[in-house]
Amino acid sequence: MTARQARKERITQERREQILKAALSVFSTRGYGESTMADVAEAAGVGVGTIYNYYKDKRDLLISLVQNLLISENLVSILDKMTLYSSRDFMDLLIEERLRFGFDNAQTILFLMFEIQRDAKMRRKYVQNVVWPLLSRLENLIRSQVKSGVFRKVDEKIIARAMAGTIIGNALLFRLEQRESPLKKAHLKDIAHELSGLFIDGLAGK
Repeated sequence: MTARQARKERITQERREQILKAALSVFSTRGYGESTMADVAEAAGVGVGTIYNYYKDKRDLLISLVQNLLISENLVSILDKMTLYSSRDFMDLLIEERLRFGFDNAQTILFLMFEIQRDAKMRRKYVQNVVWPLLSRLENLIRSQVKSGVFRKVDEKIIARAMAGTIIGNALLFRLEQRESPLKKAHLKDIAHELSGLFIDGLAGK
């Protein structure tokens, strides 16, 4: 890659992040249904045409916003290096990262999920572009552990969803209980270790 190409990619990425940040602010303030691409463009300090160079419509913009928010660089790094860790260490890291993200962004996640649920096409696109790719990575991990004998034979699709549901559920409980939540009083590493043990010990091969 030439220096010119690298600079172009950097500018493109910065512009995408600029637009997504503005979109989150506008959607959160005015509501997704009441917001327009012109509103986002104004908040981002760019022309409306510029946004359409990156996102084909408002639905595409919202899905990209959720995807960018949920699939963090730290998460990708952990998933890419999962073969370097033991099953327990990997689960500790994965659950800790997702819980930290969930605790820090629960309100934003709830808002975005509510908006996505209101649109069947958007919900389907979200599942295809965000949910299934993440679950697929987790399913592959479970499948490899079953094959190596670390885990007993299980339905990896169901177990992957059970793991994801546990993380999501704890993030929501943290938001609902707030100060009274025992999750708020415990160290995140300890919470992650408890939850990973729940799965690792339950999945252990006989």
